[in-house]
Amino acid sequence: MDIGQAWSIVAGAVGGGVVVGVGASLWWHGRLGKARALMEQLKAARDLLNQQNSQARRQIEQLQLELGELRLMAERVRRRAANTVSPADTLGPPLEPRVASPLAPQAMAMQARVAQGGGGFLSASHDDLDDNSGFAPTQIDRPLGR
Repeated sequence: MDIGQAWSIVAGAVGGGVVVGVGASLWWHGRLGKARALMEQLKAARDLLNQQNSQARRQIEQLQLELGELRLMAERVRRRAANTVSPADTLGPPLEPRVASPLAPQAMAMQARVAQGGGGFLSASHDDLDDNSGFAPTQIDRPLGR
């Protein structure tokens, strides 16, 4: 083996190493680019969540302040109502007892029939109707032939 062959072997090995290095670099560059893009997406999502979180905290603080003000106003109204005594003549006439409805006996009779199991409705089972919709009937419709 002479010196020319040795240099060609070394040059081939160096050239092969360069080709392998470039290939590995391109492969890692693609993977690193995807990882970098994912990191940027995660950072953007984290920033958005932090912004929404701070906005929600500001809204909660504002609502708590408003609630405190409303509680103070309600307490003032309660104190005024407790301190204010209205005379009996300003209250108005006493309320009259309510009169039973003229339909009350009919309703009570229907309740008695329902309690006995009769009821005021016609009983129809789902099997008696020719309805294949899969729903229980809520009303009885006219036949389709009319």
